[in-house]
Amino acid sequence: MAMALYTGSLPHAFLFTGHEGTGRRAVAAALAMAANCAQPPRDIVDNEKTDVLSTRPDLLQSCGQCRSCKKIIAGNHPDIHMVEPSGKMIKVDQIRALCRKLALKPYEASTRVAIIAGAQTLNQEAGNTLLKTLEEPPERTVFVLTALQTSDLLPTIVSRCRHLRFAPIPRKLLRRYLENHLGIDSITADVIASMADGSMTQARRMAETNWPEQRKRVIDRMESMTSPGERLVFSESLSRKKEQLPEVFGIMQSWLRDLIVSRIAPAKVIHRDLTDKIERYAPRHRITSLISKINAITIAQQDIQANANVRLTLDALMLSLTTEE
Repeated sequence: MAMALYTGSLPHAFLFTGHEGTGRRAVAAALAMAANCAQPPRDIVDNEKTDVLSTRPDLLQSCGQCRSCKKIIAGNHPDIHMVEPSGKMIKVDQIRALCRKLALKPYEASTRVAIIAGAQTLNQEAGNTLLKTLEEPPERTVFVLTALQTSDLLPTIVSRCRHLRFAPIPRKLLRRYLENHLGIDSITADVIASMADGSMTQARRMAETNWPEQRKRVIDRMESMTSPGERLVFSESLSRKKEQLPEVFGIMQSWLRDLIVSRIAPAKVIHRDLTDKIERYAPRHRITSLISKINAITIAQQDIQANANVRLTLDALMLSLTTEE
């Protein structure tokens, strides 16, 4: 990408795929800044670095201090356009509005950038409207689409984009960031990095919302509930915080996983700071039962995503998580 920029052969459209928090938007912004920086680095790369540039988007360099860079950082550059889902979808009216803006000449940018975040949410009409623009792109304009995976988009849209896949961020890098930038202790940072699924966004959110305390509450409730009434009370409390369910389910599954792994490969336990608890609670559960419980949580997640009744689904799940002494 950087070599294409510096040699003047930048494609008119990119497709960045990967999970949330893997840097897709950051690289889109870096591209916009590098393409319009008024004081670009003087040491323009040579041909020997082509292979490195293709895998190092961080080499999209800009000064960060010029008028253009500051506007892009602040999110108010008139030629850098962002389209995001309105509700659950990107609607055709949003794409039409973007196309009207792109039909005009850029105000001040040498390369105008249109970022369509969450392109997998384009409805059919919006996708077809975007496709027409990609087939005949405006001059001095680069499109950047972000999506989870290529299969979520029209094949004709994918075929008109240069595809870059963003891999999950390695656990070591996440852990180092949490330690050095957020002041998290090494053990907690390692646990959060393991649970963040390669997402910087997820890791930061977990660190900033006191995730360890939330984890403690969930695990303590799981292991202390002995009666159906207690389980239904827990279910009712979870149903009032639907937005937290993905995190709660993740804690539950990782905890049950550790109760299995601790007996087979202790070095691969995720919750390394809870070794004493794991050793105390693991004997209460049969491995076959733990596997069934993990599967039950997965099914409950799928049912809720498919708009099943949240409270009834949680009631059934909690009643199935009985501890065997």
